[in-house]
Amino acid sequence: MKALAMCAILVFTGCTSDEPLALDGTHYQYVVSDLSIPSNNTMARDNGLDLDGDKTVDNQLGMVFGALAGQGLGVGETATEALLRGGLVMLADLETNGFDDTEISGFTTWLGDDLSPAPCLDPTMLDTCGQHLRGNGTFSVDQDSASHQMTAPIVNGVFVDKAVFLPVELVLDSDTPIRLDLRAARVRLTEITETRITGVFAGGITQGDIDNAVIPEVASNCDRIVRNECNQPTPAGSEPCGCVAGSRANTLRNLFDNNRNCRVETNEVATNSLVQSLLKTDIRVDGQELLSFGVGVQLARASF
Repeated sequence: MKALAMCAILVFTGCTSDEPLALDGTHYQYVVSDLSIPSNNTMARDNGLDLDGDKTVDNQLGMVFGALAGQGLGVGETATEALLRGGLVMLADLETNGFDDTEISGFTTWLGDDLSPAPCLDPTMLDTCGQHLRGNGTFSVDQDSASHQMTAPIVNGVFVDKAVFLPVELVLDSDTPIRLDLRAARVRLTEITETRITGVFAGGITQGDIDNAVIPEVASNCDRIVRNECNQPTPAGSEPCGCVAGSRANTLRNLFDNNRNCRVETNEVATNSLVQSLLKTDIRVDGQELLSFGVGVQLARASF
């Protein structure tokens, strides 16, 4: 009787198996075709996610980028140009049986290379670039850059899941992309179709990456601005190093050029009290102290 009763309970309650759902969907491949680097605090909040479970959006580095943009030092335009010229390539695969509601779908990202077609019809004209981002681009994959696979349902057209590890690329200096490995990452995908996806990639940056990747690239970018926008020897009526008074280059020189050699060096940025306060870890997840960062992305159809 007990066995019969148990069977009846299972039938009428719709009890499910403990076996995890298996992925068996169609693979759709994409390339990041646009980045929304925050240029103000509102954008930072809109392009961040709650990473530590306190019901508050975490995007400290996005806030820093927003503050820098307010001082004429934004990195959004630089990153967008690198994306259009093929200097940044981020790829993604969505395995799913539908775009509106599914029991389970899988999402994985990579960094890429070897893009086709050529990004620019005329490299001297930025508005002719981005040819590889128009839905017919092909790429190779850096297998060592694969993110942790995310598996979750799509509910009302929205996919949300965590990833232990998710690499992204950004450009702070015009010629040098940097890889940031987001830890305790989260992804939110919306407006999911066969050809396009809107999303947010977010996660935390370790102190090691702050010291060895972010700060050196900040220094490189600031140094480039000072070298390009200031003239030596000093012209009459200008600030030292030939910087125009009140210009962003002169602001950077005053902020960082401690040895007054008209350059911005990595150690000068690393030891700057303002940088130390802005690039300070702000969240703790699974025992890791991390600097939170989130970026909005648009994904376009691709092949790799």
